[in-house]
Amino acid sequence: MANTYKNSISTITATGSDEAIYTCPSDATAIVNTIFVYNGTGGTTDFTITLHDTSETSSAKIYFKAGLATLTTDTVLGSGNVVVLEDSDILKINTTAQPIDVTVSVLQITRS
Repeated sequence: MANTYKNSISTITATGSDEAIYTCPSDATAIVNTIFVYNGTGGTTDFTITLHDTSETSSAKIYFKAGLATLTTDTVLGSGNVVVLEDSDILKINTTAQPIDVTVSVLQITRS
């Protein structure tokens, strides 16, 4: 087993649909420590983060933020809270404005 700390950085340029921001590798488990969402637009934005569990073919909304001001960052999780992803699970974001920069900080634990 190997433990690897990773940052997955995405720029979201679509609105109104779920966009993948991190996918757990098929041979790993991932512990999501922090998600930073930066609003670089000219106005406020709302966003929702969803966890898609591929083994159960189900999704759950895990975070919602209304009115993230322009040129500000929201820290999702932190303070000792984590989200555990199984192999091939996907974190997604849906936002009302673009571009939005997202950084997902994870610990990937591979089985090989």
